[in-house]
Amino acid sequence: MKRKANFIIIATAVCVAVLALFSACGRAQQNSTVVPTQSLTLPVIEAQTGAIIEYTTVGSVVSDRRIEVASRLSGYIRDILVQEGDLVQNGQVLARLDAADVQGAIDQARAGVGAAKAAFNDAKTDLERFRMLFKSGTVSENEWRKMRLKFEASRQTLNQAQAGLDAALAQRVYAEIKSPMDGVVVARFKRIGDLALPGVPLLTLESRRDLLFETFVAEKQISAVSDGQIVQVRIDGVGGPLEGTVRRVVPSGDPVTRTYRVKIALPQTNGLRPGMFGRAVFPLGNSRSPVVPRPALVERGGLRGVFVVDDSRTAHFRWLRIGREWPDRVEVTAGLKTGERLVAQPIAALRDGDTISEKNVRYD
Repeated sequence: MKRKANFIIIATAVCVAVLALFSACGRAQQNSTVVPTQSLTLPVIEAQTGAIIEYTTVGSVVSDRRIEVASRLSGYIRDILVQEGDLVQNGQVLARLDAADVQGAIDQARAGVGAAKAAFNDAKTDLERFRMLFKSGTVSENEWRKMRLKFEASRQTLNQAQAGLDAALAQRVYAEIKSPMDGVVVARFKRIGDLALPGVPLLTLESRRDLLFETFVAEKQISAVSDGQIVQVRIDGVGGPLEGTVRRVVPSGDPVTRTYRVKIALPQTNGLRPGMFGRAVFPLGNSRSPVVPRPALVERGGLRGVFVVDDSRTAHFRWLRIGREWPDRVEVTAGLKTGERLVAQPIAALRDGDTISEKNVRYD
């Protein structure tokens, strides 16, 4: 019985000691985590709206004038005077065809003109002779009428032969294929000795003066795009954004991709070439979500937030859901309301519960 009483006394003492130890540890931990609040003077701003909603598309620089040069004659190519990448001027000879067939047609037409002239001169002489005979009453009126018809027929034959000669001479001009504009050769489809046929391209030319940015806009945003709209275009390889103007919107969309072709006129810019890749930024309106400058953001636990200042000038950290981002600001889709005040430039020493002496600033 005495042994049992001693055990109870010892167990009770141990429990009291453990409880005392836990209580002391808890007070020590509480005292070690409590950080006294402080009063700081920091710039404070209001969350604002008005960020421009932008829609970005990709595309390429194209020439507004792209011409496929073809021959109007059938003939073998005797010479091609340009290569891909060569700059050409309006009227410059690009290629020559073998004109032997054309020359043969010219010689034949000239022979026809000579024969027609001889027949016409003979008919003219007969007409003068019959006129004198008709006046003297030697020939009848019917014979005189037939002679006049013969003369008119010979004159028409001469005109027809002359027209054939002119056409043959014109064909000789087409044996030399000339550039219809100033531009650059971007493709060559034929070589010396190949047969040129009417309508079959020999070369492709592009103008470098009238350059467009061609892109495709989704059907959800196409209603916000119109002719004459100012669009910012960024071209890889060309320094700085370019101010483009929407020249035309193709009203028929692609039934597969549900996009519409848009062509944007670009200003004259050094280094700008057809085929360059770029992006067009279309302004679609203003966002209703608040916007926060990047210096106001604080990262904690891999998430970003801001210190919101309440009516009692106390700072409270609040996590945010970030939407679109720009180099100097971000859009907040959740966690902040328009008009709420926040610390514009928080410092490392700022903690929840600190009192903020406001130093009002503005941001755009």
